[in-house]
Amino acid sequence: LMRLPRKEFLIDHHQTKTLLAPLVDLLFGLCYDIRTTLDDPTCESPWTVTRLSTSFSWLDPPRAPSDAVYACLRRALTYPLYRSWAVACSTINDVEHLLRAGRVAVLKALLRLRTLFADGDRYLLNTIWVDDYCAWLQSWSDSAAERRLGGLAERVASVELSKSKTGWKLDAIEQAAQEA
Repeated sequence: LMRLPRKEFLIDHHQTKTLLAPLVDLLFGLCYDIRTTLDDPTCESPWTVTRLSTSFSWLDPPRAPSDAVYACLRRALTYPLYRSWAVACSTINDVEHLLRAGRVAVLKALLRLRTLFADGDRYLLNTIWVDDYCAWLQSWSDSAAERRLGGLAERVASVELSKSKTGWKLDAIEQAAQEA
């Protein structure tokens, strides 16, 4: 934490809401990796986290928590080794629980991401995303952190996880796979 830059962020209320959505995206990749590797990162872990997060892979952050959730679900069904609807939905629940755990838990998760990306060619993601999120989280008061992260967890929990809302015909694909 001592190596992180001390910055002052001039962010209004609307920008705060916009900046909270990518946090879901970033945490999803880490939670998915923790779930699938049983909390033992592998050499593929940075790749997995990067592919599951649109913010990391395309530098294109989602605009709303619901956008982040569905982008993560689609990416979890496309890129990694374990492509399972149940695993992806469980990972969304993990993200919700992590957000409800508060600022310290989220900060520890971001520092874990920072460590994961420290070696190799993904170290720039720390500079672009993770360092600023860590510094920003630390600048919040306790009440602001509880309110913001709790509200974000509520918005994530309120997203209806439905295969039809992914934009793909998952039911038809699953049926075709079972018939084959």
